[in-house]
Formats: sequence, C-alpha cells, structure tokens
Amino acid sequence: MRYQIHFEKELPAEALRRFLSEDYGISPDAVYVGRIEDRAIDDPRPVAMLNPPYEDGEFGWILTGDTELADATNQGERELAATLARTFGVRSLVDDGGIYPDRWLLVSTDGSSGRVLTDEDAAADGDLRVVHAFEPISGEPQLTVVPPPDWARDW
Repeated sequence: MRYQIHFEKELPAEALRRFLSEDYGISPDAVYVGRIEDRAIDDPRPVAMLNPPYEDGEFGWILTGDTELADATNQGERELAATLARTFGVRSLVDDGGIYPDRWLLVSTDGSSGRVLTDEDAAADGDLRVVHAFEPISGEPQLTVVPPPDWARDW
C-alpha cells in the first residue's frame, strides 16, 4: 500500500466520495467504505478504502490506497493527509518513514505537521495515541514538545 492514513475520527463516507470525485475524478463507486472482510471477493478493486476501527480508540479510521490513488491525486501520503485534514477538519497520522514503530507524523486540521511519539503499549492493542511531539506543530499548540534524545535524531 502506498497510502495508509490513520484518522482521529470518521470521515463522512458520502462527503469523502464526493470530494474525491469532484477534486480528483475518482468514481464514488471506486471508494469502498467498510470493513475489508465485508467486501465480496469478486467486487472490483477500489481505488481507495476507508476502514472503520475494530474497537474504540484514537486514529482508528484508516484510508488506504495504492498506485491508482497516487495517480489520481498526484499527492504523496503526507500531502493527501493534509488536504483531507483541512477539508474534513480531522487530524491524522501517517508513517514518518523512520525505523521506530512508535514515531509518526501528525497532520493537524490546518494541514501543519510534525513528528510525534505514540504510546507503544496502546499501539500494541491497535490504538494509536499521541504522547507528545518531537517538534512544535503550528496547528497543535497544546501538544507538549519533547525533543528526541541525541542518539535518536537521525530518523
């Protein structure tokens, strides 16, 4: 998967389909909303999938997509997350590209972003919870900033 964007709360399905259709030309039928296991095996492959969380928790809604979504939006994962965050007023987390599984890129509702630490124990249970930021994020002034230790700065 090229895109795996974790949203703090649900994106309205019809509004997401309409947005992707109007802004990127993605057919509403090509956006699946629901649990992966509920899709019929012979359904056409969707361009994007929005999957609900299995349990209550933060950042449980996940938008996934591959090459077709990248080609349609002409945006990388962080850029698309920022576009959707601004459009729908919902924060998101994306992989920061580093080697540490508890470090993510938080995208605020204003589109600003920065690296954050998530709770490792909660993540083991499938719940992503932001502990603190490693750098100031303009759209998240309430978030505590704790710079990473020197040994962990090359991530």
